Amino acid sequence: MTEKVNGQGFRPTDLTGTARRPDLSEASESTSSSKTSATSTEDTVNVSRSSVLLSELEQVVSSLPVVDSARVDALKQAIASGTYEVDSASVAERLIRLERELS
Repeated sequence: MTEKVNGQGFRPTDLTGTARRPDLSEASESTSSSKTSATSTEDTVNVSRSSVLLSELEQVVSSLPVVDSARVDALKQAIASGTYEVDSASVAERLIRLERELS
């Protein structure tokens, strides 16, 4: 297929005979896949050590609870009793760091 560049994007200049014929491509794919499957008798997969470790990590993380309920209960009790203190300097520092990361 020939395309003409004219500053406004690509425009096809020859539209005759450029239509795809999926019936032919599917037939050729099925023929080629049957040939390859007949010649190869065994498939092998090599998995890197990193991917094995990532898979194990994923299993560990998926088994952990989403929320640390003991921490949530401790914070609720501290707020209810009035003993929870906010470190304003730490909050300000983290807000500034977040702002810098976003910009």
